[in-house]
Amino acid sequence: MKASKVIIFALLAILILSTLACGGGGEEEEGVTEIKIGMGLPLSGMMGAYIGGPAKQAYELMADRIGVFEVGGKQYRWKLIFEDNEGGTASGGMASTTRFIYDHNVDFVLQSGAAAIASQALCEERAVIMDMGTAPFDAFGSEHPYTTQSGPCLTVLVAAFYDWLAEEHPEVERIVIVSLRDPITIAYTEAFESNMHEYFGFECEIVPLDMATTEYYPVATAAMTKDPDLVIASATVLDVVRDMGYEGLGVQFGPLLDQAVLDVAGWDDSRGLVLFYPEWYGAEEVWPEGVACAKEYESRYGVEMGTTTFAACMNLLPLTGALQQAGTVDDTEKIMEVIQSKTTFDSMVGPVYYGGEAFVGTNCLLMWPVAIWEVVGEREYELLHYYTPEEAEAIAVEAWTATMP
Repeated sequence: MKASKVIIFALLAILILSTLACGGGGEEEEGVTEIKIGMGLPLSGMMGAYIGGPAKQAYELMADRIGVFEVGGKQYRWKLIFEDNEGGTASGGMASTTRFIYDHNVDFVLQSGAAAIASQALCEERAVIMDMGTAPFDAFGSEHPYTTQSGPCLTVLVAAFYDWLAEEHPEVERIVIVSLRDPITIAYTEAFESNMHEYFGFECEIVPLDMATTEYYPVATAAMTKDPDLVIASATVLDVVRDMGYEGLGVQFGPLLDQAVLDVAGWDDSRGLVLFYPEWYGAEEVWPEGVACAKEYESRYGVEMGTTTFAACMNLLPLTGALQQAGTVDDTEKIMEVIQSKTTFDSMVGPVYYGGEAFVGTNCLLMWPVAIWEVVGEREYELLHYYTPEEAEAIAVEAWTATMP
């Protein structure tokens, strides 16, 4: 039962609470103006305990780390405004976004999943910039000029992983992906169900997994019958696949919630597991600022920072940079001009920028670096390859455009 709960929580993390919301000027205090940030998070129930609560703490930590900053010659600080989006549901998203806009008068809104999709039209009508977390490509583009994404672009992550795989593991021909069938994983489905694997010379088959599944042997059996050279699945499903005799390469599907997932799966069984979602674990060499933030989070709150919490911390930085480059906190058009200009911003994972024009027609998707990791021991990881945001996006654009129908 414990293993089932951990994997469900880990897969819920694909909801990606890795976006930021910011807004217009507020009350002045000692010459510093507060910028309102409206954040729709699941703050009640199981998702509140395991996702929304930690993300809320992450935003509070990062706002304190940023402190007072200058935009257009004036001093500002972030004012965090949280609303419960009722588990990221459509009704919860619409209700919380309505409060952000009409009660709090914000200019930027954070929402994810169904909550974001449901409230997107309201934000667009009011020229309120919405950061939508991680969403499929049809949520962005010229028809949605005020919608952005600060979570990692999953198509870019997958393409960079395929690029590494083709170079380092030429023996791999057939990939089997145990993929969740749930609205919160739709962006992953889009990336894996694209034809990009053909560009790199792979065959790819998908075995669906319902979110409510707690018995993994049937899906593991289905994966094994396809004679895979590589299996992409959650760590817990991979553990079952290996119990059934699989000895090939295993890759984590999506982010880990935290390292407790591997505690449950077993570190000996997890040796050789490959990760390509941005994780701070073992990243001292490439992301020292990110690791320092994770350690500060643990010191402050008494718990280890998880993957989605790390992503939540990171996103305040590029958005702060966008306001500074625009020289305004409330001119939506100028802020969007900066975002779409591919301006580079400093962050906990190094320089990042908003790209994605080849995918959605405008540059509104934050491009992260991609690090390929391997689990080599208990809480020990080896960096196998590193792609800059520019390198990762270029690979994805070439693979995506070459294999589009």
